[in-house]
Amino acid sequence: MNSIEKTNRRMILLILYGLIVIATAQPQISKQKNKICLQNKRLTKEIYFSETTSAPIRLSLRLNAMQQNILDTKNDQPLFTFCLNNTLLQGSDPAWKYKDHHIRHLQNQGLELELIFTTEEPAVKGLELVLCQQIFSNTTFIREKLELRAVGTTRLYLNKCNGILCFKFPMLNLPVQPPVKSTEIRIASWAAELIDIDEHAAPGDRFGDNPADDHDLGRNHMFHPRLTNNVLKTGETQISKGPIQIISTNTYSWITTYEHASQDNTNGLLKSNKSSDSGLLRDNLQGVKGNFDFLLEDGDFHFLGITQRLQQNALALSVDILRGGYLDGEVIDANHSYSSVWTGSGIHAGNDIDSSKAMIHDYLYSCICEKPASRRPHFYYNTWGMQRSRHRRGEPLRGILTYENIFAEIRRAADLNVDIFVLDDGWETAQGIWEPHPQRLPQGLAPIKAELDKHGMMLGVWFSPMGIDSSTERYQRYREWVIKDSEGRPVPAQWEHPAFDFVSDFFDLFVTDCKRLIDQGVRFFKWDAINTFFSTLPNLHHGSDRYSKAEIRARYEYLLPLYVTRAMKHLTDYEPNLIIEIDLTEARRVMTGLAVLSQGKYFWMNNGASWYDDYSTYRTKSMRTIANRFAGLIPLELFTYACYPHNDYNASRYNVNTIFISGHGLWGDLQQVDKKDRQEIGKQINKAKRVLPYIAHLRPNVIGRVGASPEIYTMVNREKTAGQIIAFSGSAAAYIHRIELDRSRMLAVLNHAYRCNSDTLQLDFEFPMPDATREAFILPNLETGITISASTSWLDEAELIGKKHLRYTSAAPGEQTILWPGRLGQPQISASEKITWFVRHSAVPEKYSITIKAKIAGTTVRIDSQK
Repeated sequence: MNSIEKTNRRMILLILYGLIVIATAQPQISKQKNKICLQNKRLTKEIYFSETTSAPIRLSLRLNAMQQNILDTKNDQPLFTFCLNNTLLQGSDPAWKYKDHHIRHLQNQGLELELIFTTEEPAVKGLELVLCQQIFSNTTFIREKLELRAVGTTRLYLNKCNGILCFKFPMLNLPVQPPVKSTEIRIASWAAELIDIDEHAAPGDRFGDNPADDHDLGRNHMFHPRLTNNVLKTGETQISKGPIQIISTNTYSWITTYEHASQDNTNGLLKSNKSSDSGLLRDNLQGVKGNFDFLLEDGDFHFLGITQRLQQNALALSVDILRGGYLDGEVIDANHSYSSVWTGSGIHAGNDIDSSKAMIHDYLYSCICEKPASRRPHFYYNTWGMQRSRHRRGEPLRGILTYENIFAEIRRAADLNVDIFVLDDGWETAQGIWEPHPQRLPQGLAPIKAELDKHGMMLGVWFSPMGIDSSTERYQRYREWVIKDSEGRPVPAQWEHPAFDFVSDFFDLFVTDCKRLIDQGVRFFKWDAINTFFSTLPNLHHGSDRYSKAEIRARYEYLLPLYVTRAMKHLTDYEPNLIIEIDLTEARRVMTGLAVLSQGKYFWMNNGASWYDDYSTYRTKSMRTIANRFAGLIPLELFTYACYPHNDYNASRYNVNTIFISGHGLWGDLQQVDKKDRQEIGKQINKAKRVLPYIAHLRPNVIGRVGASPEIYTMVNREKTAGQIIAFSGSAAAYIHRIELDRSRMLAVLNHAYRCNSDTLQLDFEFPMPDATREAFILPNLETGITISASTSWLDEAELIGKKHLRYTSAAPGEQTILWPGRLGQPQISASEKITWFVRHSAVPEKYSITIKAKIAGTTVRIDSQK
């Protein structure tokens, strides 16, 4: 087993630990007479029903920490409401009879309950209602959805109520005492912050502190989170877009999430919003053009809402369909069931917003996704930065992807010690024909995979899933899938190519294409340019020609993120080690929501406020805005982005340190980076790999906004005493940083001088100039008791050899203090260069304290056990 395989194996074992680190007691699901109980050590949820006659479905929920029922069976809230065959049906109706239930063990240590009910209601006879619940270890979050099925030849129809969509699930009635605080968290506000481009701006004022204006200069191109607080008033109804909502009372907080996707408003979407004669709807950065006979409004993106209505001593809370959730008269039969989106509900004692964020963070990392591949930390290289760079120098943008160039770039990327090598746009025959280009890659992907295998890297490829080259035979064969504008012309989408409608039989064709590539060894997909495109095509999967264009478009836009997520699930079920990232780098990317995280991760930013080939710290600050703004809410391991490793402007260390926090990506023309520099970057990446598996699941502690002095990201697993501290400063400064940890479990700190007493690590950061950066990697001693407790110089390496030997390298002259357990006997010390040392022995407890002084940089010291 080579070193890369060992590292990957360690990553897999540790990430599995990370996925269950919050789990100390397995959840349980048990059936008793007329009820089912879901339970873990934090809460008990009971679902009441009748096994012999028709009855309401009732809930009770008890939070163990409060010794209190938050929901009880006396609650009149109906759990769900929908309209079927022009009949309003609710969970509180005496109409539901238990039929069966199934329990499934989830791969993420949770349990799934599928609880099936029938009804004798004459108008909907043959309806099967399925209540799906997922419970996890050591969290109060319950993930749930509602599904409607038709038995046998039954044919049912979803309807509006009084001309309005009527599907609410879940519906709860929470006991509250005013005041009640409502906190909405949105995650998809496009370019909501500016970057001050004045290089003389005061530190801390460079990112996000300027008011928005009408021009695009300095705007940071990414989706930003937005948190809004207000106090609910009795009798008033509030609908939040979310997808996250927190209700805080004096005694507890209730969290609601839903898994769908859409941006928050029309920001960044349109160059013009005029209809008919001049109706040009255009993405500001990616050409999506067409003439449309409708206006686009913020409400078009509000497909679901979290409704809150405060009544006396109670809060009615529900997740409601607002737009596109179904068509009036939509059929449910043996081949077509209907399902709500997945929602999540969690509760904790108290009203601390940070406790709520911590619960959400752990839920998104550990609970909503079953497969661990997308949660493992991987470093990757993507060819797009190289393609753009060489294209500026006159080489073909896509034609550059030949075997010769790819193999050369693979060997350069191997110096960086990345885990994944991604071929971007250009490997394919044509857009929409996802096979290797027959002229540039006549032997297919096999030679590329073989070369990657030599270096221990996985193969990744780029897609524009909806794009289709109009010159291809596939385009001609499936013209009914081509999205058109209001004048019947194909919409020029990504790179001016037309786009196929994904909510159609095209779904199956695309999934088949992807499976074929998986069979060829591809283990990473980047899906790009999944935009709205305003499809009004009839007779596909989102409405027949008996519906209006507005209804067909709304249904399409609601279903598109669900179809994409379903494709992700099909493919990760087919190959659990597959990683899929969804590109959300431009406005109109429809997948900006929590649905993606149930199966994969986000590619969140291309260049931020900058552009390609900006090797300076300015572009990298844009990237770090992701970690800075989302830290503590969405796990940083679920974001990818790419920085340039080039050392122009002396920015290489700054840029590479940024990918240690999140993103983990590199791109750019690697032939412009010296081999020695690539190898040094690879060395630092290997250090990060040693600690990232311990911390991928953790919430970082963040000091300062982007550009502040200091700006520090601390991620330390205190149970294992492993982690990293990545620091930046917008100006020359000094800062003493202290972290609480258990020294007895620490082996050493790499890359920075330090000292550590029994419970505190101290790093004296010196930032000699603006935009300086520092990093420190904390290594665990794996319960050996061997600790380098202090070093006046930075250590380049420290490792255990077995459990009785230590080897470390001091990168500069300095002094180290080593604590050596007495059970290993008198330490035997040797070094590659001349050193001096002093050993002090203590009897109770028996241990040795070793002081070593090295005068030559690069001195390697070895300490061996006598036993």
